[in-house]
Amino acid sequence: MALRVVVSDQERKKSMKPVWLLLISVGSATLGQIFFKKGVFLTGEITLKGSVIGEILKLILNPFVISGLVLYVISTITWLIALSKTTLSFVYPFTALIFILVMLSARIVFLEPIPTLRFFGIALICLGFLCSSLA
Repeated sequence: MALRVVVSDQERKKSMKPVWLLLISVGSATLGQIFFKKGVFLTGEITLKGSVIGEILKLILNPFVISGLVLYVISTITWLIALSKTTLSFVYPFTALIFILVMLSARIVFLEPIPTLRFFGIALICLGFLCSSLA
């Protein structure tokens, strides 16, 4: 006698892995960091000496910083939608991709150096992400 398990449509949808939503979230967060860095670069070093409000306003009104914040909102919304569709233990390892993509993007966009040991760290993060996403 076989035991038959009936799965509702709602349960089936929850078990589907929303990878595309997670990739949008990761991409938006990565671009957000790049825009933040560009905005800070154009604004100059933030010292918080003197007019703190003036320094903060200079940052907040920077179009690149505003764009970065918008991208972070998009990232958060898509993250929450993905989280509503599957488990946190599946979703959370995707944050590791942000570390990798931000580091590589900083190298390409801002020509920031990446020391050899940091490349080794990227490889370990990739391996960890691969192991956790295949489980």
